[in-house]
Amino acid sequence: MAKHIGSDAIPVWLEEGCGDIFRLFNQNPAEPCLIMVNLNIDFLQELFFGKDVEILTGVQRIGTSSFVLNQEINQEGKLCVRGLTTFVHFDYSIRKPIPMPPHVSDLLRIHILENAQIGS
Repeated sequence: MAKHIGSDAIPVWLEEGCGDIFRLFNQNPAEPCLIMVNLNIDFLQELFFGKDVEILTGVQRIGTSSFVLNQEINQEGKLCVRGLTTFVHFDYSIRKPIPMPPHVSDLLRIHILENAQIGS
């Protein structure tokens, strides 16, 4: 109605921006091993139809079985959305969190942010 993107599209876009991180855990999306346990979104500016967006994703924190991603959605050079998402490495057969494999933690560290925010 107002020629802007609705808030319901934003979580989908943030998830799309996590694809490379998800593939560090498993190349087969039919066999999930992560579960989202928290999602915080700050809507800072409107996003408009018909204009490209850029989604930036970085690792903010790594735990034993969990990690936090810091994401930004930018449009026309402006920060429009900031998201923080916590994922847990999860074994669906026993329905419990499990430690991340060391090689995955090492790969996540490559994407860790120096500051709390991507744009800092």
